[in-house]
Amino acid sequence: MAQPLLASARPEAVIRWRVHLARKHPLRAAAAAFFVVASAATAYLIWPHAVAAFVAGLLVFSAVAEFLLPIHYRIAADGIWCRNFLSVRHLKWADVKRCYRDAHGVKVSPLARPSRLEAYRGIYLWLGDDGEAVIAALRGYLQERTLS
Repeated sequence: MAQPLLASARPEAVIRWRVHLARKHPLRAAAAAFFVVASAATAYLIWPHAVAAFVAGLLVFSAVAEFLLPIHYRIAADGIWCRNFLSVRHLKWADVKRCYRDAHGVKVSPLARPSRLEAYRGIYLWLGDDGEAVIAALRGYLQERTLS
């Protein structure tokens, strides 16, 4: 069940952390890697050209890259940053409308109300080993934004 975050702490200067989901689930990582290779091999069988196999493998890999590769997060005064493979996402504090926690992390959303679009908007912060420091930093920055 999602729990709203309440602003109650001073912000830290910068918090950085990294989460590698594949290390926590090695069997799923092997299955995802197999799927990437199988899609490239299937593309090569359909269109016998190395470029077709490479493009198919790259497309499937980019779809599962957030799981297979480490995700780097940064919470700072300019907002929240998330970097993984070819993707860099940034959400400014002024754009944050909702923030809620679930069992695995925190969703920071630019949408004021729950919506189906929420899966494609905002940033989901997977909490690593130091999850409480991340929560405290979020609370601090959200409090500072509401007080100014």
